Amino acid sequence: MRGTAILTILMAMFGSHAAVADVKRHKSIPESVWESWAPSPEGCKTAKSVIVLSAKTYISPDTNCTVAWVSKTAGPRGSFYSAHLLCSKPDEKARNTQSNVIFMSKGENQISVGPMFDDLKDYQRCSTKE
Repeated sequence: MRGTAILTILMAMFGSHAAVADVKRHKSIPESVWESWAPSPEGCKTAKSVIVLSAKTYISPDTNCTVAWVSKTAGPRGSFYSAHLLCSKPDEKARNTQSNVIFMSKGENQISVGPMFDDLKDYQRCSTKE
């Protein structure tokens, strides 16, 4: 009985740490990714494939979004972010929808972006010199 009690206490102390993620909530998208992004260098030249991230906005060819908040979570390959958005389509400004987008840095000039982890797509930073 005493051994069971000790085992239960140890499991509660050490087992619970593995299930707890360190999530921090922010008011805006991190400054390190404020930029225009596209799947390829050619994509940077056309508005059809560019996404734009700034402190309080996420703009894609399909939608314009305002950031409500951003959750930052530590992961095995670095931090990832989940932006909680209020969006409208360019031709339907009166109708808003809620959306989430995940993004994570893959280096200084590359990020992965998508609505779910299994649907992340790689984007590269568009040069401001073009």
